[in-house]
Amino acid sequence: MEKIEEIVKKSAEILGLIILDMRIMGEEMEATLYRRNGRLTVDDLENATRLIKDDLARIGLEEGYSINLYSPGLDRVLKNRSELDIFSGKIVKFSYVLDDVVKTETGMLKGNEGENVAFDTEEGLKLLPFANLRKVALFEGEFKDRKKGRVRK
Repeated sequence: MEKIEEIVKKSAEILGLIILDMRIMGEEMEATLYRRNGRLTVDDLENATRLIKDDLARIGLEEGYSINLYSPGLDRVLKNRSELDIFSGKIVKFSYVLDDVVKTETGMLKGNEGENVAFDTEEGLKLLPFANLRKVALFEGEFKDRKKGRVRK
């Protein structure tokens, strides 16, 4: 299994992609990929699949694995601190606890700043302790506006 993980990581790196999630279950391999400085395309996923299959063939495993590669999705829930930096600059919907009350807001994710996470909101810069965050998700509204020809600033 480690050899397969190495193959997927190498293929992603060659194409300038980041692996967000990877699971190997029996003969099925799933990975969520992301391109930090640009859009992830179907061609990227096809090219990564081709590279992975070629490397698996070199070690005699090409017939044994089903390969499923995905993009992060329009409303991906960010799962850890490294994803908060990977998706810095994106519009997110975030919920947090303040004075025993859960609040939800929308803003631009600025990333980790020490023990805090920074968000640029309509009210200005908001620094929240990571431990107080309940959920941070890419905001689908940003993508709906793009479809209509509008881009959020």
